[in-house]
Amino acid sequence: MNNLYTIDFDLLKKNDFASLKKLKIAVTKIGFLKLNNLPISNSLIQSIFNEYKLFFSKPNSEKNEVNMKFTNSNRGWGESKSEQVNQKFLPDLKEMYDSGPEIKLTHEFQNLPYYAKNVWPNDMPKLKEISNEFYSNCCDVGLIILNKIAKILNFSESFFSDKFDLPMALLRCNYYHGLHSLPDKEEFGIAPHTDYGCLTLLFTENDNGLEIKTPGSQWLKVQAKKNELIINFGDMLELWTNHKVKATLHRVKNTKNERYSIPFFFNPRHDTLIGKDGNNSDIYAGDYLAYKYDSTYKHKM
Repeated sequence: MNNLYTIDFDLLKKNDFASLKKLKIAVTKIGFLKLNNLPISNSLIQSIFNEYKLFFSKPNSEKNEVNMKFTNSNRGWGESKSEQVNQKFLPDLKEMYDSGPEIKLTHEFQNLPYYAKNVWPNDMPKLKEISNEFYSNCCDVGLIILNKIAKILNFSESFFSDKFDLPMALLRCNYYHGLHSLPDKEEFGIAPHTDYGCLTLLFTENDNGLEIKTPGSQWLKVQAKKNELIINFGDMLELWTNHKVKATLHRVKNTKNERYSIPFFFNPRHDTLIGKDGNNSDIYAGDYLAYKYDSTYKHKM
């Protein structure tokens, strides 16, 4: 495998046969794909990158005012090494900024950390405004992709679609510092891991440092062209589909150039039944994410 399939989102939405065929191979054999012809405007994508860059340019003393370690959730800023996705490696060399859904109605999960109120810098109202619009756009794209996955796997039309009215989705920006000297082999921007959620939409700029592990156990560099989106599938979706979907190991290498990426992690509502454990007990999406969050975010360990 030398490259990923690139699928036209508009054709996929219209159930184009060739696009669905590519999707099935990507979902079941590769674990990654790229999308183009997106319904999210280039101006919105550029605007949210600009807002995040402005935030990360602040001194740490200002960013610390919205530090997620002062919360019981993953909302706000995470300093470098505040996440450790793989315990066999050193904590990840990146800063991040996390936000979740802005749900205005009263609901039964509202006091859980996965539905916590967002934390925004007081002097950046535009960041909140653009993030909420971008979040909504990503939810729309994510649900369409999942519905097409249900189609190619011969699942019912509602297999995914009725589980995302209160999504535990997370919008993040990762900021990787440019390093004058590269660290040792045990230290990465993000260490080798599989995403632990359902579906990830990844927006990147330039050289993103992303590599995926191929079926032949080689590391393949993944680059997206302008106006392309990288998609990958997480452990939760693999479990939820009884391992019909493949979650693929990937990592982000450090480089001498500073970089930004925006992943959107699309996860279902808290009480979604996603599978059984070794004792044949039910596994629910919220409990599954709770375990993963508490074992990777340093302020929750």
